[in-house]
Amino acid sequence: MRPRSRRALTSKALRVVAAGLLAAVADGPAAGAERTPDGRGACSGATLTRTYRADAMTFRLHLDLDGCRWWNGSARNPMIWLSRDDGAGPADRFSMTACDSGPNRTTACEVSTTLPHPDPERAVSYRGEATWKWKDGTHRTSFDT
Repeated sequence: MRPRSRRALTSKALRVVAAGLLAAVADGPAAGAERTPDGRGACSGATLTRTYRADAMTFRLHLDLDGCRWWNGSARNPMIWLSRDDGAGPADRFSMTACDSGPNRTTACEVSTTLPHPDPERAVSYRGEATWKWKDGTHRTSFDT
């Protein structure tokens, strides 16, 4: 192969690999999610949301165990913590739930906590952390604003 052709081939190969990586990242599953080979019955994973309103902030963790073939009904024990420091002193909230299958084999589980704040808001910072058990161990995520 001539040097010029090799550069063109390498350049094209890099573009194809880069495009594939971008597609995989842009269309990735939720935290802890897994896909089945046939694409059906996917194990969705965890979804975290923060909602800020004029009177409060809510931090929510939703686990969807539908399609998780590894799940034997054991408790997932999700926990969530949210704090605010407005300069006058910190305030925080903690919440947890067992989220086991119980007699009705529930596959969805949610835990949330809401931290009220004065209007107008004068918060210096918010912090939050969520943990939950998954197939491969305990997952943890946090934020600091």
